Amino acid sequence: MKIALIVLTFLIALIGWFKPKTVSKPITISMVILLVAAFIFQIVVELREQKEKAKSLNTGVLKHDRILVSGSQRIYPKMEFGDSGTILVWTGPQGQPLFKIFDNNSLMIVIENNQLKVSTKIRDPNGHVVAELSQNEWKVNKNNSFDRNYTKNALEVKDSTGDVLLQVRFVEDRVQFQGKFYDSNGGGIALVKSLDPHRKGGLIEITGVNHPTLTAKIEPIFNYPSELHLGELK
Repeated sequence: MKIALIVLTFLIALIGWFKPKTVSKPITISMVILLVAAFIFQIVVELREQKEKAKSLNTGVLKHDRILVSGSQRIYPKMEFGDSGTILVWTGPQGQPLFKIFDNNSLMIVIENNQLKVSTKIRDPNGHVVAELSQNEWKVNKNNSFDRNYTKNALEVKDSTGDVLLQVRFVEDRVQFQGKFYDSNGGGIALVKSLDPHRKGGLIEITGVNHPTLTAKIEPIFNYPSELHLGELK
């Protein structure tokens, strides 16, 4: 439709310019203005439809804008605990997990085709899958999540209680990651940014006999609800 409008506008403009006796200039100008207006209207409608569709999506692909090209020094996958400044560099074999989380889950960050790619699975305290990441392809279980928000290079997911369980954002040469992981027995591990002003940096919290519940919180980086604030970072 848009291509047809462009071609039609161009043809009418050519006819009006080179053959003014065939179509008068006032008519030519009016028709061009109408076609340009129709073209703009078409774009506005398509953008609105895309935005409405994006509001209901529970799948997508995160993209790392920066291309990681190895020079004299080898490039390694990097993970930062949120924006804490605490960065882990994985120098082990590619394809091996950065963190092994319980028996059936892990956090894996690799460089493939000069791009950072993240894979992991997030469950709620009841063991239900809330979200999955597989080589940056993400999927959110709408039945076990409260809300989610995203851009082309960031994703955040809240569980059914409104608690942020997953936060991923690609910046420069690394991925900023925060996550709360649970197993089917209610055990938990949190990889988060410390919110204690006296103890800044990254934090790893693990539940146990004397510490049965995760207390770490992940501050949202998006505005909510996503239906009204899709893609809006704080």
